[in-house]
Amino acid sequence: MESTGSPGTPLPEDAPAPQEAASPPPAAPAAPPPVEAAPPSSAPATGTSPAWVSTITSSQTVAGPAGMTYADVPSRIFAYIIDAIVMGVGFGILYAIFGGLFIGSLLGGFSFMMFVWFVIMLLIYAAGSAIYFIYTWTKMRGSPGQRVLGLETLNAADGAVLTQPQAIRRWLFLFGPFVLAQVASFMLGGLGSLVGLLTFGYAIYLLYTAANSPSRQGFHDVQASTVVVKVKK
Repeated sequence: MESTGSPGTPLPEDAPAPQEAASPPPAAPAAPPPVEAAPPSSAPATGTSPAWVSTITSSQTVAGPAGMTYADVPSRIFAYIIDAIVMGVGFGILYAIFGGLFIGSLLGGFSFMMFVWFVIMLLIYAAGSAIYFIYTWTKMRGSPGQRVLGLETLNAADGAVLTQPQAIRRWLFLFGPFVLAQVASFMLGGLGSLVGLLTFGYAIYLLYTAANSPSRQGFHDVQASTVVVKVKK
């Protein structure tokens, strides 16, 4: 009789081998935490128009309380002609007041006095032009000639009224070269025609840059960060 598998007794050769304990299945990887969507940025994308300007169309529409468009060059020229007439009337009154002294010096052959009166009248005209435009740009949103045609000169960044330093800078780039040219013409004598040709070229350049700018900004507008718009009535 064979042994029945007591301790220490070998099992028969045909007995099945004992099975090992099954290892637990590998744990599934933890799911990554959900990624929250980034909040939309409030800053405008690079190259976009300022917040006060809507999407520019072929008609150059600008957003505004009553709707605006960039002012065309002919309208701006007509507005300046009106302003020139207004200033001419005011300057004519001053000339009538002080002109007697100027004419007396001219007839008397006092070249020095004639030079003095020329400088005085030029300074009065330059100061009057600066006060006229700087005041109306900052207080009326445009010169009288512009307001007649429904135009306004505004800050290009946000459509706000021009600050005084901004208006001064615009006047210097728009009219300063012409004032200096008048002084140079008087001082240089025979070279006055050359100076006049240079100022004429500068005026053409201002018109050219305004006409070829998508926002109708001339060189003086770019330097002062201004834009001229036409208010739709």
